[in-house]
Amino acid sequence: MRGYRGVNNKKVRYKNIIAYGLGDLYGGGAFLIIGTLFLIFLTDIVGLSPARAGLILIIGKSWDAISDPIMGYLSDHTKTKYGRRRIYFLIAIIPIAISFILLWAPVNFSSNRLLFYYYLFAYIFFSTVFTMVMVPYSALNAEISENYKTRTKLSTSRMLFSQFSALLAGVLPKIIINQFPIEKQGYFIMSIIFAILYALPWIIVFKGTWELPYKNLNKSKRLNLNSFKTVFVNKSFRIHIGMYLSAYVAMDFLMALFIYFLNYYLQKENLFPYTMLALLLSQIIMLPIYMKISNKYGKGKAYRIGLSIWGSAMIFSFLLSPSSSILSIIIISIFMGIGLSAGVMVPWAVLPSIADIDELISKEKRTGIYSGLMTLIRKLAQAIALWITGLLLSLIHYIPNQTQSTDTLFKLRLIFILIPLSLIIIGLFFASKFKITPEKHKILIQEINRIKAGGKKKDVKDKVRIICEELTGLPYK
Repeated sequence: MRGYRGVNNKKVRYKNIIAYGLGDLYGGGAFLIIGTLFLIFLTDIVGLSPARAGLILIIGKSWDAISDPIMGYLSDHTKTKYGRRRIYFLIAIIPIAISFILLWAPVNFSSNRLLFYYYLFAYIFFSTVFTMVMVPYSALNAEISENYKTRTKLSTSRMLFSQFSALLAGVLPKIIINQFPIEKQGYFIMSIIFAILYALPWIIVFKGTWELPYKNLNKSKRLNLNSFKTVFVNKSFRIHIGMYLSAYVAMDFLMALFIYFLNYYLQKENLFPYTMLALLLSQIIMLPIYMKISNKYGKGKAYRIGLSIWGSAMIFSFLLSPSSSILSIIIISIFMGIGLSAGVMVPWAVLPSIADIDELISKEKRTGIYSGLMTLIRKLAQAIALWITGLLLSLIHYIPNQTQSTDTLFKLRLIFILIPLSLIIIGLFFASKFKITPEKHKILIQEINRIKAGGKKKDVKDKVRIICEELTGLPYK
């Protein structure tokens, strides 16, 4: 069928792969800065009560529950001369900069209530802009190429820039802030610098990418809940979500508890920046290796290898004690990063293939809806993981800035190791059921193209039918 995506595939060059990856400078860094500094900025610099500051974040997450899936739907049904996804990159360039700066603006209101409403608006505005850009961006991978290996390269490029941005976001903001005698000024200048860093790359992303022609056979544009419910019919998506949540929630617990484990159990207060550097750098270095494994053996294989390494590192963490050498702690951190690299990369690299499977089911390319749901699930899972972390610290009688009891230290060690390890095991269970491979994906794309070109279902070959049923979880007919 003329006009169907996949016809007239353009060659994806390295400059295009780099251009696509640049978008996650924003995705990988902005929320990390907010996660590490925004709460303390609201309480210690702005002067809001912890309860009101926390309420801003909770309301923001509630808004995400509405905006993320809707943005996915809108992205799937947008029509412009630039395509369905990329137009949002142009629209959002200025809002990206403004929304990030507004979060840290040194406003002066006499009323705490007015301060609360201002920063609530700023946070919701930022979250909305973030959603407007990152949901179409995540979906774009599937629109640039149908090729399994090319999509993996695009995802790897994205993760490389994401991790590089995370390094910058973890180190530079506090250095910039500390250069100013008035902290409010420091936060504001920091926000301007990072706002420019996050906004300008979208020009390159827009110019360096494209969307293959696509003709949607479903003419309905009505927004309804069935659009979101039906994605769970896709068996591969259900398995994929299990892998995604297991890896990312394990990472949330690991990152949240690591500093407590180092400071209180291992009594190495000054070691945290070095362990994080070792973990993040090893993550970045391993991304190209997992890309090669994914393209040769499949993304499920890369995921299983990575999580097995990560799980082994968590088990070896049992051997660490206050008398352990700094070198041994760094080495274990490196192996955590080596394994975690696959857990971070593979779920997003799998997304385009999941959308292809859905296309066989729904006759639509609904990558936007899948991207929106993944973004929403990720945000909610992270919020819940951080809430549970705080609850667990209370239950083990952790007391801030105090010497902890022997019982508290023992329980802290257990939750730091066992919670991520349990989630890793769950992730490996889901990965054992993951059936998408480069060969099966190629057959899937060929079958979709055959159907779109007017081929009849009754003419399907037995091997193709079996693979389609295996991936969708539905009878072929």
